[in-house]
Amino acid sequence: MNAAALTRSWPTLAAWGAGLLQLGVGAGMITQGTGAADRGVGVLAVAVGAAALGWGVAALTRGHLVAPRVAMAIAVVGTIASGLALAADPMRISVHAVGVTVLLHVAYGVAAAAVVRRARSITADAARPADARATPRTSVVGLVAGCVIVAGLVTPALGATEAGRNAPSHSDHPLFSTEHSH
Repeated sequence: MNAAALTRSWPTLAAWGAGLLQLGVGAGMITQGTGAADRGVGVLAVAVGAAALGWGVAALTRGHLVAPRVAMAIAVVGTIASGLALAADPMRISVHAVGVTVLLHVAYGVAAAAVVRRARSITADAARPADARATPRTSVVGLVAGCVIVAGLVTPALGATEAGRNAPSHSDHPLFSTEHSH
């Protein structure tokens, strides 16, 4: 199996990770924001997060990067929204979460730009969009490896967001609850 087949799903996974982080940052800004600007940036971050997740689902479902120009636009707006979030509330917005979000946006944005560039270099006679489906499908090994890498980046970064910090502790598991006399 070639390297392209192993890594074909990684841009979609990067979009999912960036989308989840954008949702976490945005949710924290909407619920914990102190002003209209915070909430406005939070709404933008949530919208970009949902768009990144949707694009990632569409691309993985089809087996190739669909609408690469849309993906590039989402990546650019997501990077800007991350910077705006950090500028709007630098005391509560995690630099770690923003850094990972930007890294993931850049990853799938560059992959989408490569698809656009490749499409420009191919003559109209040689290939049509249907030819993209003739390429080998994503490998399961590549998908699992990509999931492990993205999860390893996204999980700690998501925990560093306002939503992650306010989540209830999952380390306390009492055997007996004293509430309600049980």
